[in-house]
Amino acid sequence: MELFITIVYIFLGGFCLMYVILIGLFTYGWFNMNEYFPLREKHKTILSVLIPARNEENNIVNCLNDLIKQDYPKDLFEIIVIDDNSSDKTEEIINSFITKNPDKEITLLSSRNTKLNFSGKKQAIKTAISFSKGDFIITTDADCRIGKKWLSTIAAYFETQKVKMIIGPVCFHKDNSTFKKIQNLEFLSLIVSGAGAAKISHPIMCNGANLAFSKSAYSKVMTNEKEENFISGDDIFLMLKIKKKYGSQAIHFLKSYDAIVYTEAKNTFKDFFDQRIRWVSKSRGYSSMSLILTSLIIYIFNYFLLAGAILSFFFPELISYTLILFLIKCIIDLPILFGITKFVKRKKLLFFFLPLQLIYILYISIIGFVGNFLKFEWKGRKFS
Repeated sequence: MELFITIVYIFLGGFCLMYVILIGLFTYGWFNMNEYFPLREKHKTILSVLIPARNEENNIVNCLNDLIKQDYPKDLFEIIVIDDNSSDKTEEIINSFITKNPDKEITLLSSRNTKLNFSGKKQAIKTAISFSKGDFIITTDADCRIGKKWLSTIAAYFETQKVKMIIGPVCFHKDNSTFKKIQNLEFLSLIVSGAGAAKISHPIMCNGANLAFSKSAYSKVMTNEKEENFISGDDIFLMLKIKKKYGSQAIHFLKSYDAIVYTEAKNTFKDFFDQRIRWVSKSRGYSSMSLILTSLIIYIFNYFLLAGAILSFFFPELISYTLILFLIKCIIDLPILFGITKFVKRKKLLFFFLPLQLIYILYISIIGFVGNFLKFEWKGRKFS
C-alpha cells in the first residue's frame, strides 16, 4: 500500500512540475509580448475577408455591417460570404444586403450552385480562396462582431512584420450569466495560452474566428489534405502546415485591442459539450509534438488531480498533498489569466477564477477522454 501511495505522489508531483513549467513559459511569452499599436496610415495590401455561414440568419447582417464600416480603404478589400447549405433565410438575407450596398465588394458563394461542389467549413474556405483576389486572407465567423479598426490593424501588422500567419484575439461578449462568464474565462485561457506559445516560437493554437494568412503560403502548404476527414481543425491544421513549411517565426499572435473579434458563449451545456467534443475530435490528426505534449501534460495533470481527490476518500494521507498541488495550479494559472482579462478589459471575470479551477479539473478529465469517441452535433449536422 505504501508503494502505491508513493507511486501516486511521484506521478502527481512529476506532472505538476511539467504543468508549472509549461504554464510558466506561456506566461512569460504573454507578458514578454508588446501590445501592438499601428503607426502606418497608408496601406497597399489587398485583403479578402472570408465568412463561412450556415444557418446564420440572425447574425450575418451584424457581421457584414461591421465589415463595411471598416476604416480600411474599401478598394483594398473584398468580402466573400460562403453559404454552406443553410436551411434558413441566410442566403436570402445576404443577397438582400448585397443589393442594398452596391458600392461594396461583397460576393456570395452558395453550395446550391451546381458549379461549386463543397460541403462543410473546410471546403467552403477552400472554395472561397480559389475565388479571392487578395494577397492576404482573413477569416471570421458569421456570428462575430468586429471593431472598425480590425482590418487596418491586421494589414499594418502584416505589412511591417512580413509574417505568413497572424493569430488574432477572440473574446466572448454578452456573457450575462454565470455559465457564460465561466465559459469566457476558460475560453480566454485558451487564447492566452496560444498567444504565449506563439511568442516563444511554439505555436499550438489558433481560432478561425480571427485568423489571417498569406494566400501564397496557403497555396504552397495545402497540397496534402490528409486531415479532410476531421470536421473541425481548418484553422489549427493550416497553422501546423505553415509552421512546418516556414518555421515558427512565420506565425505571430497580434496583441492589439483593436484586433479583437467578439463572439458569443454557448447558451446550454449541451451546445457547449458538443462544441468541445468537436474541438477534441480533431486531436487525432495532430502531428506536432509540441502540441501533443502540451495537450497531454494539461490533460494528465488535471486527470491525476481528480484521481488524487477521489483517492483521498480512501487514503486520507493524500488529501493534503492533493490540496497543495491544486494550490500550486491556482498560483501558476492566475498571472496569465490576469494578463488576458486585463488586455480584453474583462478583469471582473477573475471573480470566477476559483469556480473555474474546480470545474475545469472535472471537465477536462471527462471531455479529453470521451471527446475521441462520442458523436456530436454542429450546425444541424451530426458527426462521429
